[in-house]
Amino acid sequence: MIDRFLQGEFYLKGWKPFLWIAILGCLFYSQTLFFDFTYLDDNTLILNNQAFLSDFSNIGEAFRTDVFHIFNHSAFYYRPLLTISFMLDYQIGGTAPFAYHFSNLVFHILAACLLFVFLKNLRYRRDISFLLSLVYLSHPVLTQAVAWVPGRNDSLLAIFILSAFIFFIQFLRRGQLKCFVFHLLFFALAIFTKETALFVVPLFVFFFYFLNLSKKNVPKLNILIGWTGVLGLWFFLRSLIPNSSVFLVSAEMIKSVLINLLAVIQLIGKSIFPFNLSVLPIIQDTSFVYGIVALGLITSLFFLKKEKRWNYLLFGLGWFFLFLLPSFLKLNPGSVVDFIEHRLYLPIIGLLIVLLELNPIKNWRKNKLYYYSFLIVVGMFGSLAFLHSFNFSDRLVFWQNAVETSPHHPLTHRNLGAMLYLEGDMVNAEIEFKESLKLNPNEEMAHNNLGLVYSNLGRLEESEMEYKKELEINPFYDNAYFNLGLLYYRKGQIEEAETAWKTALEINPDNLDAIYCLLNLYRERGDEDNFLIYTNELYQRGIIAQ
Repeated sequence: MIDRFLQGEFYLKGWKPFLWIAILGCLFYSQTLFFDFTYLDDNTLILNNQAFLSDFSNIGEAFRTDVFHIFNHSAFYYRPLLTISFMLDYQIGGTAPFAYHFSNLVFHILAACLLFVFLKNLRYRRDISFLLSLVYLSHPVLTQAVAWVPGRNDSLLAIFILSAFIFFIQFLRRGQLKCFVFHLLFFALAIFTKETALFVVPLFVFFFYFLNLSKKNVPKLNILIGWTGVLGLWFFLRSLIPNSSVFLVSAEMIKSVLINLLAVIQLIGKSIFPFNLSVLPIIQDTSFVYGIVALGLITSLFFLKKEKRWNYLLFGLGWFFLFLLPSFLKLNPGSVVDFIEHRLYLPIIGLLIVLLELNPIKNWRKNKLYYYSFLIVVGMFGSLAFLHSFNFSDRLVFWQNAVETSPHHPLTHRNLGAMLYLEGDMVNAEIEFKESLKLNPNEEMAHNNLGLVYSNLGRLEESEMEYKKELEINPFYDNAYFNLGLLYYRKGQIEEAETAWKTALEINPDNLDAIYCLLNLYRERGDEDNFLIYTNELYQRGIIAQ
């Protein structure tokens, strides 16, 4: 029975590997289907973006706007396919989390299936490709891409990059035009999912010259023209976005990459020994021990392996570092940098290739212990992923874990304070906001949130002072003006309230709360002209009927 299992009779024939991947994926992650939102970006991308997501005619507009719909700031995150994926989920379930979590689970299973196909196309044995795909499927460090809704950005990217590579390999081996067309299609889908996909081009080139074993004579010029066309389309559409920052990479941002490279050691450690996971890790609160041990292990395997396929080793290393590098490029080098673990989703494939190439055991297929080791790792990883996923179950649990595992990160305290505020716990919310400002006096939104606490407690003068402090730090934060307007209205300073709400709308024309407040203000005043202006604004948006 065991021998038949080891020979792959039960899991390797035909479509069975894909079925097993799907079954185990559901076993490890089906609990995430019943999780809530975490309020780390998902509230902005989904809950605060319902007007956009609900209208299918906005699909074209998704290619002409930053994913966060940022106003008066540099538009950096150009990810239209992420937005479209949310639009599709919204049509099914509105703002109910189930539909979004279901899609995340499907994307993860699909990515693992494509990894299996990709490894086979790299000429690895079918059995080892399957086992590596199970390791990938169950790896705890990738949990965030499944359990955290915006984490799908990286699983979608992996799906499109792997598909583009599979069709590229098939094109080089068969010379079929349809393979090249599909290659270009998935390459385009990848770069319209996340900017990181641009780094796949050097890997395409490396594979063409150093791993391409086909004797097919494919025209290099046609390949170059195809890539140039896809990249040109991306750059053109990207440049149409107001405040586009496609070329804005400052010296300070590059410097931040060099400083933050130490995190590579920690991320390698989590890839090999995923026991110190966090929902929002930073360097100073993450151990280097696992990374140092992991690097020692990899170095030992390197020297134990006598015959090395340098082309595959360099391909794996290039894959790992090229796809990881953009994670270290930060828009605001002065802020505390986090290294969210789902960013390993695509790079870790390169690390798996390196480990596969450094395997010191010859004829491993005849070694039962090797199979058992893989199965033990998959079982252990799957159990850890299952347990770690519950840190994403709801917003309060998420941010409590963030504070517990990254206590020196001001963002974790600020957002835990926000969750406590929403729960009505003003005392502990105030403590967290003050701790956030203690760690970073310029932490954006912390003063605004502290102003909300003071307003709720009736400490209006302190509230006003905090809102004004926020606007000194963050002058384009429309919600601070909106909240200041509410405060002025409450104090009877009607003209100041009107000015604050109008300023909020100048910064963000989609601030519906400010529109409603102005509408009510003009109704109270009997100002029919302005009342009709804002009523018509809501009518044009389809929010109210004529």
